[in-house]
Amino acid sequence: MDFGTLIFTKPERAITEVKFAEERGFTHAWIPDSHMIWGDTYACMALAAVNTKSIKLGTGVAIASNRIAPVTAHSIATINQLAPGRTILGFGTGHTGRRVMGLPPVKQSDFREQVRVIHDLLHEGEATYNTEGLSRKIRFLNRDRRFINIDDRIPFYIAANGPKTLALAGEFGDGVITTGITDTQRIANVRRHVEAGASKVGRKADKMPIVSLTHVCVLRPGEKLDSPRVKAMTGHWVMASFHAIAAGYAGRDYLPATVKAVYDEYEKYVANMKTPASERYLELHVGHCAFVAPEEMRFVTPETIAASTIIGPREEVVERLRELERAGLTQVFVNPPMDGFNDSIDEISRDVIARM
Repeated sequence: MDFGTLIFTKPERAITEVKFAEERGFTHAWIPDSHMIWGDTYACMALAAVNTKSIKLGTGVAIASNRIAPVTAHSIATINQLAPGRTILGFGTGHTGRRVMGLPPVKQSDFREQVRVIHDLLHEGEATYNTEGLSRKIRFLNRDRRFINIDDRIPFYIAANGPKTLALAGEFGDGVITTGITDTQRIANVRRHVEAGASKVGRKADKMPIVSLTHVCVLRPGEKLDSPRVKAMTGHWVMASFHAIAAGYAGRDYLPATVKAVYDEYEKYVANMKTPASERYLELHVGHCAFVAPEEMRFVTPETIAASTIIGPREEVVERLRELERAGLTQVFVNPPMDGFNDSIDEISRDVIARM
């Protein structure tokens, strides 16, 4: 199994933290594209590229509406010139990147068209581009001058959770990025939808990589789920799950019964936020995937931690990950806390990666 980590898109951190993860055995660094929360994806990828040697660098994930499709393709190909053969384009409809602006994800038809154009540009260097009522053949020019690099292959991973987008990944993608896989049945469902999409175009997807964004925390001997350290290491991920449901990009049924009472209290908290309902997205995503707003720490409980995080004693965590690997999960893509990044990476490297 490969291990990836989210890298917060802050230039200084891109310089140091990707190298830190590389030195501790992480195979992938994924850099997000949430422009209203963090810094620029490709600027940070460039800094990471020139300060590392082997770790693979992926957009985690580039958002369809942030750039036109030809620019998305050229941006990742520019990074590939700095880090040839170790760049990946992860591409999605913008659940966080758009919800934080109060917008829904990109429509499936528009997303499909962008996927097609990017796929063709990365694989062939040219594509048919439809825009403004016109249909035009486009092509990367001056490739011999190496402004960009598509000669070293750039894998194209599609972010997907629902059946239609998973099928699209099977049709066009080289891999799929999904969220929150903690059980083998979910892997089987992802694989089934991906293979259904692949079969429509005569492709085989039984070996397509499946990457899951989640989080991992190893308990120390005698440590409890409500210890201050565990809360500091996992609280941001618990609240990211709650934010997702409240913003509408995950269903309430996603929650196990053990945490529904806590989420009911969170809904009351959201209803009483200072921002009006029409602008609540501005307040809802404070700290998203990075830290816990102090007033939200009360929702980080043993139940919510256990429901959202792969957590337990070292041997239990390793066995759970081995079980997921046997079921077909290719990579765990962890989301460390912003203020405990090094400690989290060290822990996973020492207690998990070294034993897999």
